[in-house]
Parts: sequence; structure tokens; C-alpha cells
Amino acid sequence: MAFSEGQQNGNRGVKDTVQIPEKEAPNGTEEAGSRNEGLGNNLSFSLANSSAQNGNPNKNQNDTYLDDEYQDYNPQYGQGNDGPTWSLAQPLPHIVRPGMRHGALPEDRKENAEDLKRRSEDPSQKSAAQKQQVADTRVKQNKDTDQEGFFNTWTKIRHYLREPMAEWLGTTVAMTIGLCATLSNFTSNGQAGSYPAQSAAWGFGFMVAIYTTGGISGGHMNPAISISLSVFRGFPARKCLIYIAAQLLGAITAGGFAYALYHDAIVEIAAASKVPQNASAAMSALITMPKSFVHPATAFFTEFVGSAILIGAILALGDDTNAPPGAGMQAFVLGILITVIILALGYNTGGCFNCARDFGPRLVALMAGWGGHLFREYHAWWVWGPWCADISGALFGALIYDIAIFTGGESPVNYPPRRRKRAVRARSLNLRKKLGLGKRRIGDLERSVRETEE
Repeated sequence: MAFSEGQQNGNRGVKDTVQIPEKEAPNGTEEAGSRNEGLGNNLSFSLANSSAQNGNPNKNQNDTYLDDEYQDYNPQYGQGNDGPTWSLAQPLPHIVRPGMRHGALPEDRKENAEDLKRRSEDPSQKSAAQKQQVADTRVKQNKDTDQEGFFNTWTKIRHYLREPMAEWLGTTVAMTIGLCATLSNFTSNGQAGSYPAQSAAWGFGFMVAIYTTGGISGGHMNPAISISLSVFRGFPARKCLIYIAAQLLGAITAGGFAYALYHDAIVEIAAASKVPQNASAAMSALITMPKSFVHPATAFFTEFVGSAILIGAILALGDDTNAPPGAGMQAFVLGILITVIILALGYNTGGCFNCARDFGPRLVALMAGWGGHLFREYHAWWVWGPWCADISGALFGALIYDIAIFTGGESPVNYPPRRRKRAVRARSLNLRKKLGLGKRRIGDLERSVRETEE
């Protein structure tokens, strides 16, 4: 490339113009070629985002680099989950529950022949038989798919246990962070933490866990949340029981981790205070307990109100007809919400608002030799506080939100009266048959169910 005229005038002492060969990149200028080389040809394992892969043809729809042969060796990749996910990281799914499903009542089944003919002729409408056939075909395809793509035993186990394992992992991560922050505060006499700091640790610990597992299990990590979603949003009851078991196991795992990591600090503070280990300040960090001056009714309704606010906010964040936050922000908002609830309502009782949060570490403390009195103190607080108060408060909060705001048919609040009555009696009848309880009343329940169909 030759010097410009201005450059030549500025260098009049130079007799000859020096020719510098121009270096062209294969796809344009050198700068553009360098940029393309960094973006298109090299893999970027970035913690920021996947947008650095722009220009690379080997990308899937999520903008993630995908090797041409990757799917040949990982056939399960990209299949996705056809079922709904009740996730705290995204809007809650809209489903049709049995109480609202067409055909639940006799008048639903009184369709005239013209309507049936119209449905069969309209290609946009599928009959119930066609829908069932499509569902059966999908189940068969899923079963066929389940038998393929497992390269070892563990991948097959994980395929069937992925959701409960994600729930266990999320609970373990969230509660390990929260318990360790609380132990750090109590065992250091406030030198390595404070109450606002431990409240933030609990909130953002759950935020991290929701981001980690929200796309797989939903990131409930709280039996009260799973039960409320089962009652008011159609979360399957059988899956709800599995989630609760995984959450309790995760809480026990987190309690074990926290106790092991802070064992030396617990022993040190007990020796410095000249009290037994089970009477040291560490007990208040592992378990929740009302203050000695707090009346039992006050303790109960503190947990009740806190759980009601938590569940009401979760349903609001998951309601796409309300004002849900932007993509990826729900977990962040929930982290702030949990922090604020513990700061505002946690002083009286220790800020549980989660059945698993208290039960898991309490069981670990029992195994660590702290004594069975942990399950008898304050009139067996662990039963009527973290379990009764939190679950009833969560159900009440969900009920109030649905009464005041929610309009979806998946909530029993919006059932027609006959459907609601029939759904309650049918559920009671099925439960009694499964458990073998009250056999004398089964006949009465069957008769009452039939009466609602007449």
C-alpha cells in the first residue's frame, strides 16, 4: 500500500515512495478476518453467554455450538420433555384438570349427532378418540425412545430419576449455603456475619438453586410449594410425594455438609462458652425455634403469614396473565423475596417458612448426639410450626391469590359448583379405596358421586 500524498509531503527527505504490500484476510479486511477467526472457527466456552458463537453454522436453536456428530453419540439430546414443568424459573403451565375436563358431568356427554359430525369433518378439530390415539402413539414412541440411547446403566437410571435428583441437588445447594452462612454468624459471635447477611445468603442460595435445577424439576425445594402447586395448579399428586422425599433427603444432606464444615467452630464456641455442644449458639443456627418470650399463637401465625406471602408471590410470578418478570428474572426476584421475608418475619421463629429446612438439620443434629429433646422442645414445635403452619399458610396464600386475581381453569376456585363438589367427593372416594379406610362410607360416597351426575 503506497503512502498518501499528505504523508509524502510530510516526508520530503525521502526520495522514493516505499511500497508496503497490503495484507488481505480471506473474507475481507484483516480486522474482519481476525474477528471472524475468533468467532467462527474457535469454540468459546464462555461463562457470559453463548452469543459469542455468532457466525458459526454448527448451532442449535438455543445458540449453542453443536458438533455435527454430537447427536450420533448423544441421541437423547434435544428430545426435550413433552410434559408440563411446574417451574419457579418460568411461567407455570396451563393444563386441563379432571374436574374441568369435558365429559366429567352428564350434560357434557349430551352432544347431538350434528356436533359430532361437524367435529369429525372439521380438520382443525380432533375427536376424543383421535386425541387418545395420538396420545397412545406418543406414549409408545416415548417408550421406544426410552429403550434407545442408553450407553451405560447410570444413564438409564438418570433418565427416570432426573427430576427427583434435580430436586435433591437444588435443595442441597440452597440449604448448604444458607446453613453455612447462619453457622458462620452464630459461631463467630457476629464477627463473620450478621442477621441481614445470613438472610441474604438464604435468599440468594435458593436463587442459585432455582437457576441450577429450575429447568429440570422446577426448583421447588419446599414441600409447602409442591403441595400448593398440586392443589391449585395441577401438579401431579404422585410426583408431589416424590418431590417431598427428595427435598427432605436434600435437607438432610445439606445439614450433614454444614455440620461437618463447621464442626470445629461448633466445638470451639461450646468450649469458650463452657456449655455442652447441644446448648451452644450453634443449635439456633441448625434448627428453627421460637424465642422464649414469643407466644405459641404468635409463632404459628408468623410462619403462616410468611408462607402465605411466599406462595402468593410465586403464583403471581408464574401467572402469565399478570405481570411476570422478564426471561430469566424469576429466580432473582424470588431470591430477593425470600431475603425480605426472612428479614421481616424471621426474628420470632428463626425464619423457617420451609418444612424441609427445619426437619433435615434437626435430624442431623439428632444423629450428631444432640439428644432427642430437639423433637420435644417448645411443645414439639417442629410439627406444628414448620409443617402445620407453613403448609396451611401456603395453601391459604394460594387460595387468596386465586380468589382475588387468578382466572385459569386449573384452579379449583374457578370450577363450576357441581364440578367442584364432584371432584372433592371423587377424590375422597379414590383415596379411601386406595388406603382401605372407612369402607362403610365408600358406598355412601359412591352414591353421592352418582347424585352429582344426575
